[in-house]
Amino acid sequence: MPNSNTDPIEALQHRFAEDRLHHAILILGQSVEQNQDAALALARCLLSLDDSRFDHPDLFNLRPTGKARIITVEKTRELIATLNRTSNQGGSKVAIIHEADRMRKESANAFLKTLEEPPSGTYLLLLSTKPYSLLATIRSRCLMARLPTVAPVLGNEQWEAWKSKYQQWILALLDRESLRKDRVSPLFASYGLITSLLGLIKEEADTLAKKAKNDAPSMDDKEKDALDAGVRRGVRSRILKQLAEATRSFVVQNENRQILPQLGIKLSRVLACLEKNVRLMEVNLKDETALEDFYLSSLRIWTSK
Repeated sequence: MPNSNTDPIEALQHRFAEDRLHHAILILGQSVEQNQDAALALARCLLSLDDSRFDHPDLFNLRPTGKARIITVEKTRELIATLNRTSNQGGSKVAIIHEADRMRKESANAFLKTLEEPPSGTYLLLLSTKPYSLLATIRSRCLMARLPTVAPVLGNEQWEAWKSKYQQWILALLDRESLRKDRVSPLFASYGLITSLLGLIKEEADTLAKKAKNDAPSMDDKEKDALDAGVRRGVRSRILKQLAEATRSFVVQNENRQILPQLGIKLSRVLACLEKNVRLMEVNLKDETALEDFYLSSLRIWTSK
């Protein structure tokens, strides 16, 4: 790609205008909705669509389906058969493969030949937030376009208020004198933090999932379920990264206070616990259960000697 200061989608559009755009583009972003927006912007250029259009007779979408968000081999073969037909309007054909890392091995292998030798005038836009979950043989045949880092999911007053309460909770756990007088309040406070954090995740996910579905209207119910689940997982992942950063920033601000010993060691244990629960949520442990484990484990870590 051109230099790192150039918007990657604009750079690809310039390549297309100069008739030197590679036929397969792997768009790498931090979220499902960011990838979808970027792919639509590029597809509109390739098909000469205005910014208000989301569909075109020669624009095709391959999406994960169902709560498990799997791209099936049957759907993949349907797309391949469609791409091998003549263009409906005599120009380019564009296929967007949403969450391409959700292809199972059979789907990826079925797609590989089309990726190597696409029909004339066909552009394949593969989208992923986890490119290393794709087969190496697929990644190696694509031009990679890495999207810029997006702003934090939550940067509003609600998040700042929640973060302040969370950091005050940690501070209370490190106050041994206060804990000797009251061991119950920090426990109840942890459940309040869990409930409010889950509420923030849901509210943000509802907003972004609605927008993503509005921007991609031609979907069946199973595809909508998969898109909804993908957006929600992405929001949760990014907010939990903000949780990790809020924990680090507390330690940085307080590491020189002698009354708070071993903060660095405790921080590493707390973050390891958070990472463990994030992995468990990725394999479908309930959010409520994972966060409860994280907070109760954190409580033990911060109050330990």
